[in-house]
Amino acid sequence: MEEDVGQLSHAELVEKRFVLFAEGCLGLFTSKIAASLIRYNGDRCVAVIDSRKAGQTVQDVLGYGGAIPIVGRVEQALDLHPEVLIVGKGLHSADLPSGWKPHLLAAVRNGLHVINSIHFRLADDPDIARAVREQGVTVWETKDSPPVPLNRARVLDLDTWVVHTCGSDSNIGKKTAALEIWKEAGRRGIPTGFAATGQSGMLISGHGVAVDGVPGDFMAGAVEQAVLGAAAGNEWVVVEGQGSLNHIGFSSVALAILHGSLPHALVFCHRLGAERTKVWDTPIIPIPELIRMNEELTVFERPAKVAAVSVNSFGFSDEDYRREAEKLEADTGLPVVDPLRDDGAARLVDALRAHQLETADRRAAAARLR
Repeated sequence: MEEDVGQLSHAELVEKRFVLFAEGCLGLFTSKIAASLIRYNGDRCVAVIDSRKAGQTVQDVLGYGGAIPIVGRVEQALDLHPEVLIVGKGLHSADLPSGWKPHLLAAVRNGLHVINSIHFRLADDPDIARAVREQGVTVWETKDSPPVPLNRARVLDLDTWVVHTCGSDSNIGKKTAALEIWKEAGRRGIPTGFAATGQSGMLISGHGVAVDGVPGDFMAGAVEQAVLGAAAGNEWVVVEGQGSLNHIGFSSVALAILHGSLPHALVFCHRLGAERTKVWDTPIIPIPELIRMNEELTVFERPAKVAAVSVNSFGFSDEDYRREAEKLEADTGLPVVDPLRDDGAARLVDALRAHQLETADRRAAAARLR
């Protein structure tokens, strides 16, 4: 839906108080966008809509988020004064689920702006489009592709050091690892930009691109633009990964991000205990092989290595997590940490800083030999 004069910008929308729409799906792995926004922007979330869990709190369902209430309908959240409704679930479909339309109409008719996270464009529904015009609200279609050029490898000209989070599957923690590295590097005084490549990252940071909404030839160029924007004034850029090279549905997106971002270093992400991909149910290749695959597909102008492994250990006890992490460390020869446990984010930044210094020393030694 095109923005009219006077419409709110994306940066303005993400700063407003919001209600999350996660009808029938609120959960850590079933509503990734909602779960991410509650973790990182929960101070602006007034309520979550999921009629199956109405009456509970977000803490009850996710294990974090505190007393944010879960309600069954938009109208039940209006007394909490939301300004925006955010669709907190992405779909592997271009259709509007039949049960969603009444909720979206109610939000617009009550003057809420809408951030839409699915491929279906709300302007394509005549009733919703009419309500949007009548109320004069802003709709941000996060899947709309911005005008982008082909990838020109301009990232190679940057002085900024680029880190990319790749992984073994979709929805395993690539965004979380990137955000935690971004935050921890900033705490240490390393000026760091975050290049979002999906809706959750865009809604948390206020910028970036949903790469899966960009035509194939231009995906890498869209990532290049996101990295160039995030690099301005920064020493590091952390690039959020999507999908995986071994995923038959999302391999093209993963490769486009790898080649568009042209990273100096990779952080490989994996969900502990996972043996098969989620959407297509194919076996996950052994992690050392997947790490080699990602390293070998970086480009010859800037070959990159994995500096650390970031794991999602949700559901593991501390003892089981440490045991499985140690096994993976033995298999890969790399530090393995969960960025949300203990000092995991700090250990990731330590590994990246050591990798940066080591590669700089190798380049300097090679230059002296020439």
